[in-house]
Amino acid sequence: MTFNAEALQDLLCQRLCEDIVVDRRPDGDLMLRTHFRFPDGDSFPIHISPAPSGGIRLSDRGHTLMHISYDHDVDAFLDGTRGALLERIVAESGIRQQQGAFCLDTTAEQVPAALFQLGQALTRIYDLTFLSRSNVGSTFYDDLSDCLADLVDESKIMRDYQPDVPNAKAYTVDYRIEGSEEQLFLFGVPNRDKAKLTTIMLSHYHRYELPFESIIVFEDQTAMPRLDLARLSDVGGDMISSLDAQEDFNRKLLRRIAA
Repeated sequence: MTFNAEALQDLLCQRLCEDIVVDRRPDGDLMLRTHFRFPDGDSFPIHISPAPSGGIRLSDRGHTLMHISYDHDVDAFLDGTRGALLERIVAESGIRQQQGAFCLDTTAEQVPAALFQLGQALTRIYDLTFLSRSNVGSTFYDDLSDCLADLVDESKIMRDYQPDVPNAKAYTVDYRIEGSEEQLFLFGVPNRDKAKLTTIMLSHYHRYELPFESIIVFEDQTAMPRLDLARLSDVGGDMISSLDAQEDFNRKLLRRIAA
């Protein structure tokens, strides 16, 4: 098959122009309607206004974060691992974040390129929502910390606790939680390596007869090799299959604290 490059280019230019709609808003600013869309089908509203320093400003006027807020806590989204990744995207894309809006200043001649630049950045930012509990281990501890904060007062939570055992620095507890008769240790287990490490730690506590109770929260218990899971079960206490098992997490944690 022979491609006619010039005909293809003419067709692309024609269709792209047809698919981009420019609306004038009541405040006088323009809004571009493009093929950039969120997963639910809503389009990215790209607003065009004069830039304070001259030229033209493209902005989402906060719509991206508003859309994210429908299913996510925006404050949590802007913190931790996702927050760091968002800052990286902003820096790499050359856009700016101002009062919840993402914008890009450009010249009239560079508007087409800037439109794709901003659209690509907004797509990458929204895609951070897919760094969920079930997909990326790097956000697991952020999500676990959020779940704990929703149930237990911050003053009762101690992170990276060193228990009263020999060589305590090598056997730190993810979270020590006050409120139960015996000290309550909570471990997050996002992968096989952490499962093995937690087994070693719990065995060390038992060896020195440390009084404690434990809760083990998996990112995905079904992904754990059977033998590793069996060893951890032998030395651990309550187990929660994943953070998606919210009711189980709440029940087991609150029961321990209330005991």
